[in-house]
Amino acid sequence: MQESWGPLLYQMSRLDENGLQQCNTVAAKIKDQLANRQFADAENSWSDLENVVLANSNAVNLYNLLEDDAPENAAAVLSSSSLASFRSNKGGYSGYLDSLAASSGGFDGLMNTVIKKKLGIIPKDVSWGEQSDLVFDAMAGDFMKPRIEEVDQLLKRGLNVTIYNGQLDVICATKGTMDWVHKLKWEGLDKFLSSPRTPIYCNEEGQSGTQAFVKSYSNLNFYWILEAGHMVPIDNPCPALKMLAHITQSPAT
Repeated sequence: MQESWGPLLYQMSRLDENGLQQCNTVAAKIKDQLANRQFADAENSWSDLENVVLANSNAVNLYNLLEDDAPENAAAVLSSSSLASFRSNKGGYSGYLDSLAASSGGFDGLMNTVIKKKLGIIPKDVSWGEQSDLVFDAMAGDFMKPRIEEVDQLLKRGLNVTIYNGQLDVICATKGTMDWVHKLKWEGLDKFLSSPRTPIYCNEEGQSGTQAFVKSYSNLNFYWILEAGHMVPIDNPCPALKMLAHITQSPAT
């Protein structure tokens, strides 16, 4: 996955040759660590790769390569004294959602009122709480594991598996995700790869042009969501909703 970061950002003009070379060097180190099952070390190197990208791209947003991570103060972010603390803050996603949920009393308020009521299955005595940092830290030894065998088992047992990628995502770049798909041992993989893609439109919702593609074979589905980064439902809600409707086999309403 990390080997795709440098070439993608170079092709999108966020890196020059020097930045590309630095990214590729760290990515190669990560690849070796994964091959040697040094997963915790690989995660540390992954963090190093983020720092290299930020330093060479004027703080590109790793969740959406068309944006800056700190558009108003990139110079301060990139200073040697602030870079490490900047990347140690994993709350960017939650902070963004908090800003959207301000009218509901923050993200906690949104989840425990509007969303809880909408789902209709959450017990009254159960409240939503944000533990993302604790979960992230607790999974330090698992975060970099490929999990190919586990997905193969899901496919073999006939469970529906859906993979999706935002076109503008760096963290989970589409090229890296497709490389991972190619490593699956599932017996239907060749037929999946040779299957045609189907475009997804949102004309009735007021969006013109192609919004996404989907490829399906048997119980494996892959969605390419256009004009979206890591947070697909936020960046391009319409195809995200259509994808969710397909996964849950329910109307997209």
